[in-house]
Amino acid sequence: MAAEAPEPLRPLTRPLPLAPGAGLGPSVRLGPVTLVVSNLRRALSFYAGFLGLWMHRVDEGTAALGAGDEDLVLLVEDPDAPPAIDCTGLFHVALLVPSRRELAHSLQRLIYARMPLTGFADHLVCESIYLNDPDGNGIEIYADRPPEDWPLDDGHVRMATDPLDLYYVLTSATGRSLPPEQLEVGTVIGHVHLRVADTDTAEAFYRDVIGLDVMARWERSSVLAAGGYHHHIGVNHAASAGAPPAPPWALGMRQFELVVADLDSVRARLGPEAERADGGLDAVDPSGNRILVRAG
Repeated sequence: MAAEAPEPLRPLTRPLPLAPGAGLGPSVRLGPVTLVVSNLRRALSFYAGFLGLWMHRVDEGTAALGAGDEDLVLLVEDPDAPPAIDCTGLFHVALLVPSRRELAHSLQRLIYARMPLTGFADHLVCESIYLNDPDGNGIEIYADRPPEDWPLDDGHVRMATDPLDLYYVLTSATGRSLPPEQLEVGTVIGHVHLRVADTDTAEAFYRDVIGLDVMARWERSSVLAAGGYHHHIGVNHAASAGAPPAPPWALGMRQFELVVADLDSVRARLGPEAERADGGLDAVDPSGNRILVRAG
């Protein structure tokens, strides 16, 4: 099952100091990601059957899936939606599983299903498997290493794209002949990685307007987080420099949710026009990626 590894994280060609954001504090997490798909039945076979997400609700043309009480992925069917080609948008949505054992179970499910994988990586802070859904949306499944084992450079998280030892991952699986059919309770959306038109501009938005801290930076990519996590948001323009936003009716990500404790500070930076009737905040980054910021 050969797969091309993700693009290596290259060091900066010029030194740039990493910058703190506006200070969201530690209580930040990702909420559900909404994806437009061309065929709901096929998408459910992938997300529930192959990935192991639980089906929470299925209505006419929509579905909600998770790994416990909260929704993680919301699917909206539009058979007429065109693919988003040469646009900004989703690079991948990342499912964070609770342990290396659960990562091994995910890998087993994909191997048994003969699912094509697009890459594997040891990022030093986590171990990752990459693949695409039937509509080409990027998916990462990963397990974190203990935070005390994350390498640091000058107080900042150091990440890389090293080869993943698949044998070592698989030895973490339970001794049963088949893996569990569903993802373990506690699986969450760990981060969302976005294609943007310009990394510096996108970084400034997520740092200065949303309030995240810059955790690491490379030539064409940057990762940001709150509370000392390695990243909640990734942005890169490796294949999307200068690209326009995807049309709102296209396949792919419609929006993602960011859940914060200090919604008032984000509201003050976004302005009153961002306020929704339900108290959440609608935001659009400089590359057209839509975010719902809500309290939680």
